[in-house]
Amino acid sequence: MPDGDSVWRKIMLIIRKEQMEIFEQTALRNFENDMIDHLKDFSPGHSRALGPDGVRKTVRLGIDRAATYGLTDRGPVMFYIEMMFMLGSYFDSDCQYPWAPRILTDETIEQQAERADTLFDQLMEFVDMAAGPGREYAIESLTKAGRLDFKELCHVQTGMKADLLSRLRHNYPQKCRFIGEAALNELVEKGRETAQNYSLENDAGIICFTWLMFTLGHGFDRDPLYPWCESILNSEDIDDPLKRAEKLYSVFRVYITKAIEHLTSNGR
Repeated sequence: MPDGDSVWRKIMLIIRKEQMEIFEQTALRNFENDMIDHLKDFSPGHSRALGPDGVRKTVRLGIDRAATYGLTDRGPVMFYIEMMFMLGSYFDSDCQYPWAPRILTDETIEQQAERADTLFDQLMEFVDMAAGPGREYAIESLTKAGRLDFKELCHVQTGMKADLLSRLRHNYPQKCRFIGEAALNELVEKGRETAQNYSLENDAGIICFTWLMFTLGHGFDRDPLYPWCESILNSEDIDDPLKRAEKLYSVFRVYITKAIEHLTSNGR
């Protein structure tokens, strides 16, 4: 039988564990609250659209995903979440940004701060080359995209893939040059695969999904930054999958209009 001292030590260990869990939960909640306040300035458009609960959901996803790469310190986690708001919540597995997973999994970078700094440098190179000064290239691309209705977007002349790639290059040549042909081709295949998951086997579905991946990130259909995408794609009120895609693109064009306003006024 355990002696009194042994029992007491076990009790104290349990109490300490419970206290630590409460402390960790409080610290986590405080960090979430700080991030919600920070993101009001960093990404005001998204913050207003999502509201505090939506932002908190995205922040929690960011904390979890950052932790898979060993990022647990406040600064690196904050930067990881900022990148989500800029590139999409699943930027770490997006073929458009192959440098991100390469840096995140680089075992030669041992310190979290160094990993975050390396990510920052590559992100700034992408922003400078693809988005341009004052984000003018990004704004121009969104403006062009906003002019295309669903019928125009999905119209095929020579061949689905060739037309789609040509359209992407015309819409956003700077980004296309930066990410390269291999990434563009992989994105089309990813668009095809994801469209099929929503029973969209035709050219229009593949074009629509690839277009949204190119703009919002390859995980747009489950990204808490864009809850309207998941809601429309899983809506039981729209039976026809193509009608869902058309509705999705219609709301996307509304999003584009607001995004241009925020980019013009805030630069993000």
